[in-house]
Amino acid sequence: MKRRKEQNNVVSIPELDDDVLDSIFSHLPIKEVRDLSILSHRFRYSWKFCRNLSFDRHFAGTMSTEKFKNSVNYFFKHHRSTSADKFRLYFDATNDVNLVSCWTQKAVNLGIKEFELDLTPTKTILMLSWDLINVETIKSVTLVNCELHLPLNSNGLRHLKELTLRCVRARPVLVKAVLANCSSLTTFRLVRCSCIYNLRILCGPDLKRFKTLVVENCSDYDSVAIINAPSLCSFRYRGKICEFRIQCHMERLNDVAFEIEHSKDFRMLPHKKEMVVGIAYVRHLTISSAFLEGLTSKFEEMEFYFWRLLKLQVTVASESYINPSDIANFLKKCPRIENVFIDIGQNAFGSSPYWIMKGRKCFDKWETLFPLLKYVALEGFTLKEQSITMARFFLKNAIYLRHLTLIKAKNYNFPPTFTLNYLVSGILSNARIELIEYNRESTTTMIPVRNPVG
Repeated sequence: MKRRKEQNNVVSIPELDDDVLDSIFSHLPIKEVRDLSILSHRFRYSWKFCRNLSFDRHFAGTMSTEKFKNSVNYFFKHHRSTSADKFRLYFDATNDVNLVSCWTQKAVNLGIKEFELDLTPTKTILMLSWDLINVETIKSVTLVNCELHLPLNSNGLRHLKELTLRCVRARPVLVKAVLANCSSLTTFRLVRCSCIYNLRILCGPDLKRFKTLVVENCSDYDSVAIINAPSLCSFRYRGKICEFRIQCHMERLNDVAFEIEHSKDFRMLPHKKEMVVGIAYVRHLTISSAFLEGLTSKFEEMEFYFWRLLKLQVTVASESYINPSDIANFLKKCPRIENVFIDIGQNAFGSSPYWIMKGRKCFDKWETLFPLLKYVALEGFTLKEQSITMARFFLKNAIYLRHLTLIKAKNYNFPPTFTLNYLVSGILSNARIELIEYNRESTTTMIPVRNPVG
């Protein structure tokens, strides 16, 4: 009866009106709508009203360049809708620059809100003029292997809210022009860009809604300086260790990520005191072990606090010398911490001489409590000494801990005799302990929620 009831609640496609179906299909990518028109005679003209003009990698597939051009030209010739939402193009424009401009102009005339131009197959670097997309409707622009020509005093792209530059030369003059002209900008991403040199974030007087800055895997730069960005809420950095300067007060800055790569030689963070002071009031912090190493070699002597920090996520690399006592000393500087996620990583937390001679003794005598800490997840958990020690540390010192999630290390087999009771031996804790298998989804969730084991 239950199964029959569920089936009665399902509405099949034949029961829906054509107008409803056309409205649904119009928001699907053009390739999916085109495939539907082949499968069913009923939908043979649905592609003509498509609003999602995604001529991307998925659309191109194994098409030849000529077939791709003919397909796009045929679509625009027979398209019947008076408006569209997105335009995405993945194309080799080496000998067809004018064609790209023509397609872009047609998409802009349809009132698109999102514009993405991916010229990865193109052998030479091409430049997109700002006036081609300088319309009120476009709110998001992504350029891949295609540079943006935006003069400093052009007053262009004033309505743009999100700008992503990927695999382009993001020279200082371009960054300055973006921050000076794009007065509605909320998000600025630089991904695998080059020729940055010294990145300076200096917002113009009209840029009052700038909230998110992302710098990821870029090259040709020595420093990142946030000089004036009072409205910034999120700053995420991934790449090599460099000079960080935060020269303004950012009371809205809540989410910060420093995922610094490990270098062959040990390097301290330049101007680390000023940098830490600049992020002292963040609520969510994501860091790598290289960031911790770059702060100081003696964590117990750190002279700063993260007064408002609620969530901390740490990734420990296999080549790092960080051990559990270092993380504990860092947490000691976070009096309001509620949520901790530690990715131990393969072969991390090795038995270093410091751990054997001093770290283990300090850890065993640890007296600082974390009364607000409620949720802890350890990914890459094994039965090695430091993993067990880390788990027992949180059970003992987080006196009101609710959940301890242990995500098994990849390809690590636990003996059948192992039980979670071993972790709480001699410890009074009411926390739920979960031991779960490794999967990719667990790496994106701060605290996975599953049925408790033990």
